Amino acid sequence: MVHRAAFGLAAAIALLLAGCSAPQEEPAAASAEPSVQQEMPTAVVQSAGGKKAVVHAGVSSAPEESGQLIGSLAADVAGCIVVRTRDGETTTLVFPEGTAFRGESLALPDGSSLSEGENVALDGARVPADEKLSVCPNYARLFSVVRATVNP
Repeated sequence: MVHRAAFGLAAAIALLLAGCSAPQEEPAAASAEPSVQQEMPTAVVQSAGGKKAVVHAGVSSAPEESGQLIGSLAADVAGCIVVRTRDGETTTLVFPEGTAFRGESLALPDGSSLSEGENVALDGARVPADEKLSVCPNYARLFSVVRATVNP
């Protein structure tokens, strides 16, 4: 009888251990659906004098961080329109769709006009870096302009 009890106990322990060493299920396969890619369709318009302005060319799905930039309009070494703040930081600007050059000044779709050297307050949003805009040296620091006000 002792042998049967010992055999039964050994069998129970063997079953428990076998359950612990059972192969684990395979992890779920990665989803076959592609991740949603965030993009900011843009184009570059150029003045006769070689200045370049980045403009929206469609609806953006890139994340934005709303804010305001105050500084003076300038052109960087590649001719891209930037804003230079008082502390010397430059940010490449992305203007609304429909923005074009009239001579060397920018004409925005709302009828306002901007020229290099003007002090401006820009309402809009910071947007992620965009390597497609590498024509502008500062493509890693972008600001999407919604409204521009020239300060006297």
